[in-house]
Amino acid sequence: MQKNHYTSMLGQVAYVVISGISLLFFPNFLLGIFGFEPTSEIWIRVLGMLVLALSFYYYAMYKNGGKEIIRATVQGRLFFCAGLLMFVILGMAKPVLIGFAIAETGLALWTLSEIRKN
Repeated sequence: MQKNHYTSMLGQVAYVVISGISLLFFPNFLLGIFGFEPTSEIWIRVLGMLVLALSFYYYAMYKNGGKEIIRATVQGRLFFCAGLLMFVILGMAKPVLIGFAIAETGLALWTLSEIRKN
């Protein structure tokens, strides 16, 4: 059985690799770009490690994932975006976080359109 390769999942891999490496190795540079205060807390690097770990899953899904598992990533990614927007609406985060939500939503919708074509 031939697997469908969703090009959008490669976009997702690139997005999470770049984000993960930035958070892991250059967290204050990335935080500064988006107007957040620098930190010496380990949690930002832990988040970077987790985000980078996601790239392995997304790449495996690109290579081997079926339509339903790929669809689950769309649902999870849109849930994540809704959470980011809620943090901003509740005043818990700066509006710049909406940029991440827009990028993630765009990638998720691209994946959804590929699912519908296949």
